[in-house]
Amino acid sequence: MGSSREGTALSENITMRENPRLGFPLSEYQRRYDVVMTRLREAKLDAMLVKNPENICYLTGYETPGHYNYHGLLLSADEPVMVMRRFEEVNIEEFSWLSETVTIEDHEHPAEVAARLLAQKGLSDKRIGFEQGINKGGLYCSIDEHEVMRSALPKARFVDATKVVAGARVVKSDLEIAEMREAADIAEAAVEAGIGVIRPGGNENEVAAAVYHAAILRGSDYPSLPPFVLSGERTSLPHGTWRGRVLESGDPVYFEVSAIRYRYNAAVMRTVSVGEPRPEIESMANAMLEALDVGLDAIRPGVTGESVNDAIMAVVEKHGYGGEYFTHHAGYSIGLSFPPGWGEGHVMDIRRGEQQTLKPNMTFHVVPIALMYRQFGVGFSATVRVTETGCEPLTRRRSLEVCPV
Repeated sequence: MGSSREGTALSENITMRENPRLGFPLSEYQRRYDVVMTRLREAKLDAMLVKNPENICYLTGYETPGHYNYHGLLLSADEPVMVMRRFEEVNIEEFSWLSETVTIEDHEHPAEVAARLLAQKGLSDKRIGFEQGINKGGLYCSIDEHEVMRSALPKARFVDATKVVAGARVVKSDLEIAEMREAADIAEAAVEAGIGVIRPGGNENEVAAAVYHAAILRGSDYPSLPPFVLSGERTSLPHGTWRGRVLESGDPVYFEVSAIRYRYNAAVMRTVSVGEPRPEIESMANAMLEALDVGLDAIRPGVTGESVNDAIMAVVEKHGYGGEYFTHHAGYSIGLSFPPGWGEGHVMDIRRGEQQTLKPNMTFHVVPIALMYRQFGVGFSATVRVTETGCEPLTRRRSLEVCPV
């Protein structure tokens, strides 16, 4: 890549357009650009085509629900350029600081347009980074696109650069944390609104409607996943949504809800009971709450994601809820997201085998949950920020609450 002036931030060599509709000050996007471009140089890449919509938003502020259409942000020694469907082009003006675009007509092959741009930029025989990981990075870069690009640019060397932007995102800035705090308050309020309409004879749809209504009125953007609202034996379903089931006394009601500000998430998982809970439900709830407490106590800078997972799993297994009942890992990075998911597990997880170490201002959703199929499920969670000495919950933990009947 070309060199900047001695001591000059890389962002000072490009045009960043002031835009009052950006979610953050321009200085925040300058910081992010400098971090990512430094990582790009360290990877010895001449350019990178960023495809993950979260990474594009992270760098530029750009967002659209139409990310299922082609979007590629070209980073190189020159000005950043967005390669995109013409229909979406006005959203560059609306949501980003970018000033250069190359548009794709609906009859054109997007990868052919992108390849032409790379050739025009003198990158035909250079090292070009692609986001081609097996998780979210891979959702936005098809085999067909790879084949077209390699055919059009046979001398280019395409390199997996999935971790270049992800590695910059994993530690949040104070500005990002501030948006997550606001999202956390909205998510909590949305769950409270759902709990407030629980009654025997009511149904799951009424509860879910109250959750959505409260979240939107309090300022949440559209969610990256729907809220999960289930009752009775349906609480045993992973990622289940409402189906109109009528609530009965003694039912557990399960919530997992996120709220979003400028695409920054916080999520909360809670279980409540319609009237007094059955003893077996209360037992599972106490185990999950203990696992959550132990997990939060284990979170501190310098420990691995695996070690936190192990601490949580030890409690779960002690109470007999491991194995077939606990099939999810104990947590995942959370922050910036678009559909189809609100987590950043492709950035970092709290799971077996995760050897990345925790650092201050990393953020995680810690999610102890046990499911007994066709019987019941119970889960409690916290969205947390890693501090200098431990962790700070952004969403509040609760006991197994009892809704009056």
